[in-house]
Amino acid sequence: MDGGYAMGTVMIDGVEVTDEAINISIRVEYVMRYDGIQVNTHVYDARGLIRFIEVNGKHVNMYRLFISKDEIERSSGRLMIKAVIEGKDAERIRIRASIIQEHKEVEYDERIVDLCR
Repeated sequence: MDGGYAMGTVMIDGVEVTDEAINISIRVEYVMRYDGIQVNTHVYDARGLIRFIEVNGKHVNMYRLFISKDEIERSSGRLMIKAVIEGKDAERIRIRASIIQEHKEVEYDERIVDLCR
């Protein structure tokens, strides 16, 4: 990601892994036209999926998450997402947050997270 553009950015501010969940903080500061952001994950070297269970305190049940621009603006560009791992032996995951405009990714941020402590 090239976060130096004046138009803004999407940024994964932090990822905290606990025994119960993965807590993801995302900040959106994008001034150009867009429809929302998509958040998805990939589990490396294991059979498993990440299921999103909460966005800003609201219960969800999704494997690929889309958050509309309206919802992002209502939360002042700050998203707190909670997810759980389904499956076993996951040691490393990728989290990707993408700004979507007219079905196209226009900007993204991603983070590789080691789950082993």
